[in-house]
Amino acid sequence: MSFSSAHQTDVRPSTHGHNYELEVTLRGDVDLETGMVMDLKQLRDVMESVVGSTFDHRHLDRDTSYFDQRPSTAENFATVVFDLLDGALPSGALHRVRLSPDEDLTVEVSR
Repeated sequence: MSFSSAHQTDVRPSTHGHNYELEVTLRGDVDLETGMVMDLKQLRDVMESVVGSTFDHRHLDRDTSYFDQRPSTAENFATVVFDLLDGALPSGALHRVRLSPDEDLTVEVSR
């Protein structure tokens, strides 16, 4: 999924934005009846609900409390996204989150 957010860091103190790309990998047993670990439409809905509604077109530092105690780096942002999705998906289903703030930069958090 794609979404846009702004932030600032000590390294780059002026507010700037990114068009993020988020990739989520699940793990688990394939349901014999559906042939899926999870219905991908359900996964998309969870991603939109948890990530899109919280961070899309928001300033990470001003509009959310997730970065009150830590800088809004890509690494910390990916960890926040992982934790939020992990709490919203079936237990143990989330394997990996890949967050790309730019087309040639990616941060990965995995279980």
